[in-house]
Amino acid sequence: MERNRQNFLSLLDNEKVSVFCAYDQDYNIFRANSFKQNLFSHLGFEGILECVFMDQIHSDLVQNYDTNLKDLTCDGLITKKTNTALCVLSADCLPLLLYHEDGIIAALHSGRKGSFENILKKCVDKIILENPNLDKTKFHLFIMPSICWKNYEISGDILNFSQQNFKDFLSDNRLDLKSLVKFQAKNLNINHISDSEICSFENKDFFSYRRNKTQKRFASVIYLKD
Repeated sequence: MERNRQNFLSLLDNEKVSVFCAYDQDYNIFRANSFKQNLFSHLGFEGILECVFMDQIHSDLVQNYDTNLKDLTCDGLITKKTNTALCVLSADCLPLLLYHEDGIIAALHSGRKGSFENILKKCVDKIILENPNLDKTKFHLFIMPSICWKNYEISGDILNFSQQNFKDFLSDNRLDLKSLVKFQAKNLNINHISDSEICSFENKDFFSYRRNKTQKRFASVIYLKD
């Protein structure tokens, strides 16, 4: 079941898991902290007991989240905890939300650096290492609102590096990170891929750093239900 309203976008909402993007306010104020409360109840999402926000550093570092994890400095979190919302802050970078049908979720901040370093593979490898009998075909990837290739111009050293290493995802000086992530997902045998198909630069309902240098961020969220 999908739900769409003026202040949030839901890509999946069933009896097991919810995947949505909240853009009704600046969620950057919650950065690098966990909250024993439901910060999204006003959007109609019930059952959340904890909301976790990373201190995102544009890395490929992925950690397991449980009550013992105190340092949220990373760009990816994995958990099996129910009623725990993993949140990604963004304003053009790719928020990637991952769900495995056996009851595992992950939230990834995959900006240019994270995508180049394949944070998605780091996450999946970590999950498989700790759960070696998982059926890899039961992963679902959600690509939340983020900048589209035609609005993502690069130059200088970044362009040179991209031409040398990721030329298949370049069109002149425009970089297609979404296509890169989808390519990486296919190489991981992730065939269930849902793209919100929303460009944060073009759609002014969403914060966009490239559009106006804003420091505000919307939140992409995934949580398991018990």
